[in-house]
Amino acid sequence: MVSSEETEMSRMPPPLPVTLELAPLPRAQVGPYLILGVDKDADRETIEAAWAKRLIWARKGLTKSPLEDINWAREMLSDSDRRVKADAASLNVDTTDGILKSFRERFEGKRQTTAGCRPIDIEKSLADYQPPTPIPDLEEVRKSIPQPEIPREVPSVRVILEEFIRQPIDPWDIDLDT
Repeated sequence: MVSSEETEMSRMPPPLPVTLELAPLPRAQVGPYLILGVDKDADRETIEAAWAKRLIWARKGLTKSPLEDINWAREMLSDSDRRVKADAASLNVDTTDGILKSFRERFEGKRQTTAGCRPIDIEKSLADYQPPTPIPDLEEVRKSIPQPEIPREVPSVRVILEEFIRQPIDPWDIDLDT
């Protein structure tokens, strides 16, 4: 028999993945290829089609790339000199030789696939993560540390040790000569 709590838990949607907001890179560093989502050897028609698609996405708010960056990417890829400079100075999924593209064509065939990388590992949700061992209480740790026995012949050692323990330790201000 299923309890009401279990049925309610089964109706709840799965937890959302953790997303991180990273600092945005300048468009020159990201590069026109990644902004438009085209390969390095894309022809004029492919660039224009990708540019039009990105413009529609930007106007509908479906992408974080601003319109200025999308237009800039099209201008960069339209001029052959600027295209070479952008290829050398920006992040790219593939190298100039197209090694990743040739591997993709070799193993997947020449069919049209989306450019990019697929993750090998899928990260687990850390929402319900508990460390394997609980963090011990500070007082328990202090009690578990054995106290050294102080000889009765030297009572000043106890005073010196107590003073040393009370003072905070600064690792950059230790005098090793004394």
